[in-house]
Amino acid sequence: MSNSITTPETLAFLDFELMPAQRLLLQHGQPVRIGGRAFDLLTLLASHPGQVLDARLLMDGVWPGMVVEDINLRVQMAALRKLLGDAHCLHIATVAGRGYCFMPAVQRLAAAPSPY
Repeated sequence: MSNSITTPETLAFLDFELMPAQRLLLQHGQPVRIGGRAFDLLTLLASHPGQVLDARLLMDGVWPGMVVEDINLRVQMAALRKLLGDAHCLHIATVAGRGYCFMPAVQRLAAAPSPY
């Protein structure tokens, strides 16, 4: 993932906390298993709540410098929707011909100080 989309902040939404700098996703305070590509995609989406992000921008952010097909993005998006309990696409909206939009409100929290 590009350094331009990492953030030291914790992004809180629904019942999740996303900590990009630590590459950690929590739900109700417990770690959630999530693949690297799905994590990068979620970070991009949650960093821009309410904004429609073009599919090409998402693919470039998740697969930098690689040639990938649209199906790769669709597979990761389906995995994210399942993880978020988003069976009806209420949390990640598909905007036909434009891209995807992360719908939940996101609260940006200061990162906890590192114990090191």
